[in-house]
Amino acid sequence: MNGKVLIIDDELPIRKAFTALLAERGLATAAVKSGPEALTLLAGAAADFDIVLLDFAMPEMDGLAVLREIHRRHPEIVVIMITGYAEVALVVEAIKLGAYDYLLKPPDPDHLLLTIERALEKGRLQREVRQLDRSLGSSLEMQLGRGEAIRRVIEEIRRVAASDFSLVIEGETGTGKTFIASLIHNLSHRAAGPFIALDMGSIPESLLESELFGHEKGAFTGAERRKKGYFELARGGTLLLDELQNLTLQAQSKILQVVEEKSYYPVGGSKPLTTDLRIIGATNSDLDRAVAERTFRQDLYYRLNEYHVTLPPLRQRPEDIPLLAARLLTDAATEMNRGFTALDDSALALLVEHPWPGNVRELKNVLRRAALQSDNRELTAEMIAWALGNGRRTPEASPQRSSDQTAGEPVSLEEAEREAIGRALAHTGGNRTKSAAILGITHKTLLTKIKKYGLF
Repeated sequence: MNGKVLIIDDELPIRKAFTALLAERGLATAAVKSGPEALTLLAGAAADFDIVLLDFAMPEMDGLAVLREIHRRHPEIVVIMITGYAEVALVVEAIKLGAYDYLLKPPDPDHLLLTIERALEKGRLQREVRQLDRSLGSSLEMQLGRGEAIRRVIEEIRRVAASDFSLVIEGETGTGKTFIASLIHNLSHRAAGPFIALDMGSIPESLLESELFGHEKGAFTGAERRKKGYFELARGGTLLLDELQNLTLQAQSKILQVVEEKSYYPVGGSKPLTTDLRIIGATNSDLDRAVAERTFRQDLYYRLNEYHVTLPPLRQRPEDIPLLAARLLTDAATEMNRGFTALDDSALALLVEHPWPGNVRELKNVLRRAALQSDNRELTAEMIAWALGNGRRTPEASPQRSSDQTAGEPVSLEEAEREAIGRALAHTGGNRTKSAAILGITHKTLLTKIKKYGLF
């Protein structure tokens, strides 16, 4: 074994015995007789201990007080308590204060060495987690931004992901609530399980129970086979209930019952199914106000709102726009297999000045539309203005402009829209679903416009 152990015990024979035993296994040791002496040693620049063996009963400062200080000042050190008597209350308190384990005096040598070996492994894993955590922070900043407002959100994401709390994510439309929920899922111990996002406003009231809880064969007319509900499909993972504010009071009551009892009956079922999932709610409304107005159940809100994350709108964090735009533009280039790589200064200035009522979703769609229309490696302000709808010209780089139009000649918005749709369809080989995604419109809207412009 490799490691450095600090022995804290007021009995000299114990200190000598532990030192000899650990030295035989290649462990470096230091031994002190009191808590204050240990804390002074740990404060030294060259301390660097992996493990502390700490006696419970000592003069000057008892073991629990020393443990509390070590955990506060040096949380990375793994502490093993040594006690001459097994008093349950003391042991429980020690574990609460962060002790890794406890051993009775005199400990069996093999058991002591095994405990130390496991403690060293725990310390190693903790160091790896801290390193990953630092890397994760950098990765999240690249995805979300580096401004002060979003850095607070990143810290909240990391904190709540490590728990199994239910939570509510609040933010305007387009701020990325579903994306944040998926990040929390992927950073949690449930990451290997499914992540299911469900728009609560899209489910008719008459189908709510069947969609959420499933139904048995023959439960109602047309139920020809058993169907799993979303609570069952999300088992072991995370279920995002998006647009919480759209839930009727009756639907809220049904969900509350499941959250409280952690079980439910499929429609037509006689055996309860247990839940094993994290629930995340998302809303673009003020649920506190909804509770006050009695349009949202207070008890359900308290159950779901164990933790709360508020996403700032993009207009409140313009400092993040250059980083977000660069990432989204790279994503668009990859998706479309195009060569553009950057925005010129005037284009970037236009993006930063825009109020972004549609938030990050709008930014993403604007960049995709501009990217689709551009044949240059660098997007210009003209391209961005056109994509924002602020301009009244098609971008000059468009190769599909008719030959009798000059480069700067005004065209109607309908002409520009028709051309953009045509380019999207050509780029995707006529795939309407992909074209709608590129243009940032719904599939239904695209079909309507295809018919309008005769783009069959």
